[in-house]
Amino acid sequence: MLKEIKSIFTPKGEIAGIPFIINYIILRLVGFILNYIGLYITFNQLTDIPAIKFLHFIILFASLALMVVMIFNYKRRLLQITGNLIISIILAILLSAVFDIFILLIYFRPVLMLLETVCIPLILALMPPKNSNKKEYWSTFFTRLKNFLKNPITIFVMVLVIADTGLVKYSIYKNKQISKIVPTLKMEKLAINPLSSYTGKTKQDILNIRKDYVKTSLFNNDNYAPNEEVFGQIADKKPWWGIDYISCTDKNISTNQIANGNSEESRFINNPNVLIGVHMSKSYVKNKSLQNFCNDKALLFIPQNVTYDKSHKLIIVEYKASKSFTTRINKRFIEFLLVGLNARDFGYNWIYLSNSNNLRFLPFSIDKSMVNEKPQKLLDYIHLDNACRVEGGCNNASPYQPELSFSFREIPADMTLSLWKNKPVYKNQPADIYLKMIFK
Repeated sequence: MLKEIKSIFTPKGEIAGIPFIINYIILRLVGFILNYIGLYITFNQLTDIPAIKFLHFIILFASLALMVVMIFNYKRRLLQITGNLIISIILAILLSAVFDIFILLIYFRPVLMLLETVCIPLILALMPPKNSNKKEYWSTFFTRLKNFLKNPITIFVMVLVIADTGLVKYSIYKNKQISKIVPTLKMEKLAINPLSSYTGKTKQDILNIRKDYVKTSLFNNDNYAPNEEVFGQIADKKPWWGIDYISCTDKNISTNQIANGNSEESRFINNPNVLIGVHMSKSYVKNKSLQNFCNDKALLFIPQNVTYDKSHKLIIVEYKASKSFTTRINKRFIEFLLVGLNARDFGYNWIYLSNSNNLRFLPFSIDKSMVNEKPQKLLDYIHLDNACRVEGGCNNASPYQPELSFSFREIPADMTLSLWKNKPVYKNQPADIYLKMIFK
């Protein structure tokens, strides 16, 4: 084995098919390890740590060196096949470095990755050397192939690749199957609690309300205490934004009236089972043309039905939808946001949209990704601010997370979300719990 590993770093000479494919497998194995370390560092945003940042640089340098070594081995194998050094060097660069870059630039990556990582190396490994006795070469082919398959390195890497690919494919398949589940009578029906007014209540009053509702939820446990990061900044005896005034503002009423009625945050705080909620990202000025829109109760996103599928750890929340969801105001679609107060309170800090229908997710910045592209961290909390325009401010949810924004293409629509307590290694990793929203 040491001789085989040493042969990888030899740039000169030629190499036969079996040693070439063994070298190739070793290089791919090292590549897998480097990629996983790099992904872990990137996913967990560890480059702010000087030592980790240096390690990340080393990994990038090692990946580049790996590509150079790969070109050497391709060149040596192609030289044995073609007998021409210049042609071998050009083909080696094309089949390794250029092919890698090409895959990054086009859409059908899986097919090309299979071609690059399996088909081309295997074909090169099987081709006979120039000026060889072709009849003799093919007569001993199966003996050489058997020896290759029996090699410990080959067996180890094949098991690793199959396990890695199988895990990813199974996770994708499972997520797609979960997204197809619809509510049935066999599922556990969860209570939808009424909204209430928090205006004038103390922080402790609201935390007690929260505790009482959690006791009747899926997440009840004797050690539950409201998350300080989520609820710790609630201000005592302050106004809360009333839910009847969140869709539109009315210039004909006093701004202090906005705190009247049921508080909009109570649709989340009073309903712990709704781990992820929805609200509009902004309110509009009420006028004659928007009268029906402003009076549309469907825009309040109060659940109509909530069920739980224990076998799949899936909560299904159904909402009544309306034409207002697809309305354009000033030629722009209404922007909606996912709200993670409940999820974050129970420790589910990461969210990824694994499947959706009739929804639109528009990137808000070229250097940022959306929730349908990669897992996002939930940052929701409640604090006192002036967004409601009530004198002295209101207790309200923050911050604005455009990476969790979306709009409706058509109705009906649905989305399935994966939730994790810790940052996942990859986006299709099995979730700690799933939540599906249906809008119809």
